[in-house]
Amino acid sequence: MRNCHPNIETLNAYAIGEVDSAHGLAVSTHLENCSRCQSLVAAKESAQALELEHIEVPMSAPMDASLSGMLDSILALDADIRMPNLKKPVSISVDGKDFTLPASLSKVVELMGDWKSYGGKVYTSSIQLDEQSRMSLLYISKGVQVPQHTHKGKESTLVLHGCFSDENGTYEKGDFIETDDTVRHAPQTAAHQDCLCLSILTEPLVFTKGVARVFNMFGKGMYP
Repeated sequence: MRNCHPNIETLNAYAIGEVDSAHGLAVSTHLENCSRCQSLVAAKESAQALELEHIEVPMSAPMDASLSGMLDSILALDADIRMPNLKKPVSISVDGKDFTLPASLSKVVELMGDWKSYGGKVYTSSIQLDEQSRMSLLYISKGVQVPQHTHKGKESTLVLHGCFSDENGTYEKGDFIETDDTVRHAPQTAAHQDCLCLSILTEPLVFTKGVARVFNMFGKGMYP
């Protein structure tokens, strides 16, 4: 099993405050238990701080618009994203099971919609963050295979409990997986193991095999 992490572009965007709220929550949760990515983010933050130190702004001149915008972005960052340890872990229930979510996802529970069931095997709850990307919690029961699909945009998945596998490998708790329209896969759980994930889609997914293609709705795809 390979360890999976956010790519360097995602980590850099997080470090300088240019990541959207959905990915900020997912990345901060991954960082809680990943020393590798913590080091990469810290290095980027240090480099950014050095750059700011060398920016000369005449005292009599107004602050440059780009610098002002950067400071505004930093100050406006959601405390739930940048300081997750201020909150406590929270619990959710799905399919008769209870799960404890990391403190960084405490805001997620407040914004969860009702659980939707697909055949009593796959459950999703949409997270309303009022952004272009679509965030949801995804629960897959034991011994289930999701129909093969690809993505019209990008999909980011953070494993919160259990594990799943696809054509490219096996992913366990804490793994962060990023895929796009170049990937076709059919995620599945083992007969003895279920899985709970945090999923972020920038565009609908598109089923590529079997009767599930009816959900593509004339080529538009669908959000789970």
